[in-house]
Amino acid sequence: MDRETALRLYEAMLLTRLTEERLVKLFRQGQTLGSVYRSLGQEATACATAMALGPDDVIAPLIRNLGSMFVRGATPKEIFLQYLGRATSPSGGREHNNHFGSMARGIIAPTSMLGALIPVMAGVALSFRQKGERRVAMTWIGDGGSSTGVFHEGLNLAASQKAALVLVLENNLWAYSTPVRRQVPIDNLADRGKAYGISS
Repeated sequence: MDRETALRLYEAMLLTRLTEERLVKLFRQGQTLGSVYRSLGQEATACATAMALGPDDVIAPLIRNLGSMFVRGATPKEIFLQYLGRATSPSGGREHNNHFGSMARGIIAPTSMLGALIPVMAGVALSFRQKGERRVAMTWIGDGGSSTGVFHEGLNLAASQKAALVLVLENNLWAYSTPVRRQVPIDNLADRGKAYGISS
């Protein structure tokens, strides 16, 4: 990694951390709509994976992937307006947290249902393949979300259709309050991709 890229990555990670720290303060003051889900300790994953993509690639972040949105051009102002439920927010005050997208920036709005973005992004990647476009679709999932049915359905769709889907599985060892060792019978969650013939 060259110095310029390293500094851009550090800036995105720091911006994520500082924005989320301010959001936590606003939440504790009762100013935000809904909860605040931090990416504390996971900022580098979201920022670096988004930075690795090309300008025409598409992302679909989850609630803990705010950094990826900053990398793709979202601003702290948009994030604060969104969390505060303002009419001038990207969703016009109809949604909260990072539930907004921007096709111009290659951001597909997240959903609350864990795993649901995987088949959506498999479909997006399939559309790229069908049009002969050299683009990829990327989304993230946590260890808990990797136990949902749509996780497996989406992976199977992407693999069987040879769609350029990049799925980042972040294992922080906890699915809310359930330790990963009580959730899955394998040690390495990347092995789930191998079951579908996906490099992982």
